[in-house]
Order: sequence, then C-alpha cells, then structure tokens
Amino acid sequence: MEASTMVLDAVVSIKTTPAIVQRTINQDYANKAMSAEIPCSFEKALVSGANKCAQARRVEIGERIVCLCRSPEAARRCERYLSLLRQNARFVFRQIRSADSILSNYQELCLQCGGLQGLSVINRDAQENGKHDVSILLQTAQDQYGDFEDIPMDQIVPRIAAYNPRPHRKRK
Repeated sequence: MEASTMVLDAVVSIKTTPAIVQRTINQDYANKAMSAEIPCSFEKALVSGANKCAQARRVEIGERIVCLCRSPEAARRCERYLSLLRQNARFVFRQIRSADSILSNYQELCLQCGGLQGLSVINRDAQENGKHDVSILLQTAQDQYGDFEDIPMDQIVPRIAAYNPRPHRKRK
C-alpha cells in the first residue's frame, strides 16, 4: 500500500471512527512511518533548534516531536560520538561511578548541544551560519581525526559544562 493511499485511508477512517479507535489508527500510522528509520541520537539538540541535520526527519506524533535518521551510517557515527561524550563528561554531571546512568532532560540537552558546540569550535571548516549540521560536523571530525577517540576532549568538555540552553535575561 502506498503512503498516500495509507494517509487517505487513515483520514477517512478517522472521520468515521470513535476517539479511542482514532488514536489507535494514528499510533499505527506513526509506527509504520517510523519503522524504516533509526531514532536520532541528538534528538534533543535538534528539537531544541540549537542544531540541524541533513539526515534527520522530524515526525510529530500528537504533541511529541521525534527525530529520525535516514542514514544508518550517520546514526552509528552519532551514537559513537555521543557515547564518547558521555564517558568524558561524567564529572561535569557528577557521575563518577557509572557512565551508563540516566541523565536528566536538562543534562542530556547540555551534553548534546555543548558537545556539538565544542566540536564545531575545533572544526571551523564545518561551521555554517551559527547552526551546525550534525552529520557534516561529525563526518568532518572523523575525516580530520580518523577516530573519535583522537578528538581533543579537553577542549570540548568545558563547552558542555558552560552550555546554557536558556540565556539569562537582562533585568531592566
């Protein structure tokens, strides 16, 4: 069944079905749309608007926004870099014992945005208009350093610690 036919069928059935069935149809349609793509590792950075990515696709499910990656290779690259950030930024979030512990929403946002901001400062070639394309930034870093372990994390971690998602307002 083609996507356009599936959408038309969903719209027709939504108008003729009760609310509970309507939600089920919407969720089934969203699951089918997301099944071919991989969830984005830097979803919080993309949804916040601090960064962009050519490989990402935003899907709105009700009030929730999900970012999906179109490229499995880019998704693996992002996941490797994000896990390296988590390992190196443990002390910033006072997680001395385990790198696998769950971060709060705020901490995850600081980790993702600050880590990408720090990487863009190191790779000035990949910068573009203040918003950085995640896939290009990580590809450039991989080309430049060969492996993510060779990236100078001592220059990136301070950006994670200093990242502030909401700048302070000046008082009148």
